[in-house]
Amino acid sequence: MTVLIAYAPDKGGRSALTLGAALAQARGEDVELVHVAVRTWHAAPGNVDGEFRQWAAESADEATRHGVVELAALAPDVAVRTHHVEARSIAGAILDAVARFTPCVVVLGSGRDGALGQITLGATANRIAHSSTVPVVVAPRGYRPAPLRRVVAAWSEADDARLLGEVASFARAGDLGVSAVTFGRFAGSMFPPEVGLDAEDDVVAAWSERALGALGRAAAAAGLDPTADVTLAVGPDWRAAVDAVAWESGDLLAVGSHGGDVVRRVFLGSSAAKIVRHSPVPVLVLPG
Repeated sequence: MTVLIAYAPDKGGRSALTLGAALAQARGEDVELVHVAVRTWHAAPGNVDGEFRQWAAESADEATRHGVVELAALAPDVAVRTHHVEARSIAGAILDAVARFTPCVVVLGSGRDGALGQITLGATANRIAHSSTVPVVVAPRGYRPAPLRRVVAAWSEADDARLLGEVASFARAGDLGVSAVTFGRFAGSMFPPEVGLDAEDDVVAAWSERALGALGRAAAAAGLDPTADVTLAVGPDWRAAVDAVAWESGDLLAVGSHGGDVVRRVFLGSSAAKIVRHSPVPVLVLPG
């Protein structure tokens, strides 16, 4: 199998290359570097259309060469095959490439509108992440090179029981560690003052006991150590809950879809989307 990198020099391309190179090295895979040029022109009189096509082809060749040079510097031992595609839709072309090459993962960069170090899914990346039949990994904007070390799976009782097993399989293919976390959001003052703070503490304690028990059982079924590889991350909002995890350099956060679509397409539920938005590390989205 291969690692497919969706590359555009000015749209998170460097971050995608950096993360894609790290994944290819960890897994011992080749890279399919796919550059898509949006075909927006129509036939014009004379040689105008031909001249425009020649200019577009030369620009694409330059972008592809730039990507190959970057990959060679990041991962000199990784074999790279380049593909330039003209299409009306970047997302459609990438999804077609997924069907053609059947990679183990698709690597995307975050949009330019997001903050440095955070995940931002633009319209194109959002469509790919919601339609891919293989795992999709998204690099934070400005992602810097780091050897991958661990996959942290976000799991809740609403997730498919197979999720942790699939995360573990993905991690072990790259000789990466794996752990699991359940996120919880408990806003302050959930109850009126006359009820008292003890009631709120009791609710959080009861939830924590139930959630940790369910997570431990799912982890054990996936071959993880339920006493060492699982944790809860709780905060008054999703940002605080995500920040409660002891993130390390080289981590990936893995999330899964809810539901059982027969074509196994990626679909982020509302809670998963909020967790992804606040992730300080690359995010791996597995089809449900």
